[in-house]
Amino acid sequence: MNHALTAAWISGGIICGGVVVVLMVLLAVRLRRYRAAENFELQDFSMSRYEPMARLFSEEDLAFLGSQPGYRPEIGAKLRKDRRRIFRMYLKDLAADFQALHGEARKMAAVSPEEHSQLVGALVRQQFTFWRALVLIELRLTLPNSGVATGEIRGLIATVETMRLQLSAISVPAV
Repeated sequence: MNHALTAAWISGGIICGGVVVVLMVLLAVRLRRYRAAENFELQDFSMSRYEPMARLFSEEDLAFLGSQPGYRPEIGAKLRKDRRRIFRMYLKDLAADFQALHGEARKMAAVSPEEHSQLVGALVRQQFTFWRALVLIELRLTLPNSGVATGEIRGLIATVETMRLQLSAISVPAV
């Protein structure tokens, strides 16, 4: 009996490990799709374009839809699927904007006077914070029956907004 229990434990571990590997590969593929924005102009950048992201996972719409005559569960499932797809489009644009802002900040850090030396550490922290949040959101989007909390979305957007504000505030003399 002890041998059977050990074999079951090992096979369960192998299956669990396989699921983790598949999930990691899916996340890696998703994250590779995030590219930097082309022709990025800081003065044209606006965070307002990302405001609808927070509303995409609102349960109010689904509750209303569910109360309507003729509603079927497939309709709600399609709405959730479509919202995930739209949300990922927003995420792709947000990641591209973040990468472009981060690139601008790295350029500024490279030519900035010594008084802005703390910018390098801030850039590293912001990049880590952004990509960690993005990975967690992608993980939640990948898992079935999992949504994204409004706080997670706002935190991701706030990271980009913080970088934009810092870039706008720093003036580096031309070299």
